[in-house]
Amino acid sequence: MSNYYFPDEPWNPNRHLIFTTSLVVTAMTLALLTCDLGAVFELIGATSACALAYILPPLCYIKLSTRNWKTVPAAACVVFGFIVMFISIIQAGSQMIHS
Repeated sequence: MSNYYFPDEPWNPNRHLIFTTSLVVTAMTLALLTCDLGAVFELIGATSACALAYILPPLCYIKLSTRNWKTVPAAACVVFGFIVMFISIIQAGSQMIHS
């Protein structure tokens, strides 16, 4: 996160402490608010699996290649990935509500 948000600045231990603490507190809050850890795994799996399988690779291809007709299937794959992610999140959410 530091490299992304502050690429030109040197390493700052206070900023590292703030980022690390916020991530740990967010994860702890999520764990304390949910009774079923399986639901959390479903939501994380629905988002990360779709992003890693369908969204990020074609986005990298689009970014690294020149714009021509070969990028159209990659863009279609990105759209498909977002549709699958949305459906997976809806299904995981509906299972959490009905449980």
